[in-house]
Amino acid sequence: MTTKLIEQHARIAQAQTEIIINAPREKVFAAWFEHTADWFYHSEETKTSHPTICEKRIGGKFYTALPDEGFNVLGELTMIKPNNKIRIRGDCTMPLAVLMNITVSFEDTDGGTRVNIDHRMSGEVSEGMAEEFEAGWLDGLEKLKALLEA
Repeated sequence: MTTKLIEQHARIAQAQTEIIINAPREKVFAAWFEHTADWFYHSEETKTSHPTICEKRIGGKFYTALPDEGFNVLGELTMIKPNNKIRIRGDCTMPLAVLMNITVSFEDTDGGTRVNIDHRMSGEVSEGMAEEFEAGWLDGLEKLKALLEA
């Protein structure tokens, strides 16, 4: 057995992104949970081979299913305010010692819905990590927008 103290500074970072979707807030909120696999994926191949699920309950998992019946938990839901806000806490499957808190807000705006993601992370936050999460969330939100506006 081995123990050691790693001399590394803890860092805090924030990724924020938002999008306006031309659909009612209730429909956007429902799609977050009911159609997660249709908007939160890396590629067309992983869309079906590694579908993402977001369980709509406190303690529910936001996770990617794996072909061997395993799964990768991105986080756990700690708050659900129907049609208004979701909070997710976890490590987003990062191998580093990092804790992430993600707040997703849904707001009415000019006949549509503004979806805002505030993703905060602390711990062994590597250079560029926040930017990568911001790009990933924006990709997912653009897919959610396309899905709901089709």
